[in-house]
Amino acid sequence: MLVCLIKHKREVFMKGFAKITLTVALAACLITPAFAQTASAATPTGYTCAEDVRYVKSGKYIYNWGARGEEATFLSTYAEDFYTGSYVYSALSEEAGGSGSSDAPKSDLYKALQTLMDSKQTYETSYNATRELFRYTDCEKGGGAISCFYTKKAIGPAWDGGSTWNREHTWPNSKGDASGNGENDIMMLRPTDSKTNSGRGNKAYGESGGTTFYDPDKYLKDGDSVRGDCARIMLYVYTRWGNTGRMWGASGVMESLPILLKWMEEDPVDTWEMGRNDAVQAITGTRNVFVDYPEYAWLLFGAELPDDMVTPSGEAKKSASDRPDDSSSSDIDSSVSSPDDSSSDIDSSKPSQGECEHVFGEWTITREPTDEKDGLRSHTCTICGLLEVEKIPRPSGDSSEPNWGNNLLLLLNCNATVVSPISLTVILACAYVLGRKKES
Repeated sequence: MLVCLIKHKREVFMKGFAKITLTVALAACLITPAFAQTASAATPTGYTCAEDVRYVKSGKYIYNWGARGEEATFLSTYAEDFYTGSYVYSALSEEAGGSGSSDAPKSDLYKALQTLMDSKQTYETSYNATRELFRYTDCEKGGGAISCFYTKKAIGPAWDGGSTWNREHTWPNSKGDASGNGENDIMMLRPTDSKTNSGRGNKAYGESGGTTFYDPDKYLKDGDSVRGDCARIMLYVYTRWGNTGRMWGASGVMESLPILLKWMEEDPVDTWEMGRNDAVQAITGTRNVFVDYPEYAWLLFGAELPDDMVTPSGEAKKSASDRPDDSSSSDIDSSVSSPDDSSSDIDSSKPSQGECEHVFGEWTITREPTDEKDGLRSHTCTICGLLEVEKIPRPSGDSSEPNWGNNLLLLLNCNATVVSPISLTVILACAYVLGRKKES
């Protein structure tokens, strides 16, 4: 009798213990994404090449793997795969840019960059969706919080109706284009604490101070900066969405072109921006080309690339090393003007795009049409290199929002390297409960 009583008490205890263990383990699995990456967005990754990057995923989504303030000296694997064919740097850098801010939007380079970013985009975020997507693109502690764009402090990630944090339109809605394109683009929207967000209003970014321009570094210390980040975002919206009419001056979004280029040089791309570009690409399909290749800003506006500028691709420094010095430039100039120079004959035989009797190659589909977006196809003149792009109408259909119902198995899978002890506990607890049920 006593033996049976002891056995019964033990079984009751073990069942209760198993239930408690299972509950705790399941809860732990749900919060472990907070520890899946670095302890903080400010903690350097130490990555020196694309192969070093350890991606943490949740379904199709990628957590931002970078660190704020850590210079990006390499292109990620996602960035390398994004630029193919006529869109590799060696080809795009040969496209003619403008001579300044007035004619840059009419240039071949502007059109090519715009076509690239548009043709790659497969999904456009809604304003509501960004509240949940920030836990991937702007994550602190692997999704356990998000990083305030202007202060770099941890906020969220749970949405509280804007009480403590909200979404900053880095390009203010009041200065967008007439159609409103891009106003919900997660590439441009950034999470900020509510007080900091309201302090900017719709002022243009700039250094002149006062009530006219807004310095995004006003809340940062010890050399921290987001000036370069802001400049690259503005260039993205300017190019991707064609918001060219409200770019410059107090009535625009940037004080001036010299300030934009200055900020981009002084605050180079960090691994946080590269990681965010990867995370956004996983959502929308497209990237900010000015993060991967800041060099395009100088080429777009006809400015000379800085000799010692750090960029992910290293193309700026490579360009500087390939640039002839003053002692040899006079010889090169005189040889170019010589009537016996064969390269001069070759250049003159190639007609300009305006004079060319175009002979186009076959159409190439650069984006298949979907229910949410028109497709695109392009072909190139085999003589002058002119690129023509044509839309492919989308089939009828309704767009859909991302599915946020990631299940437990997905969470366990994406954090397996972190939660393996907890997962083992879950398995053992489940096995015990199921075993007892089978016996009974």
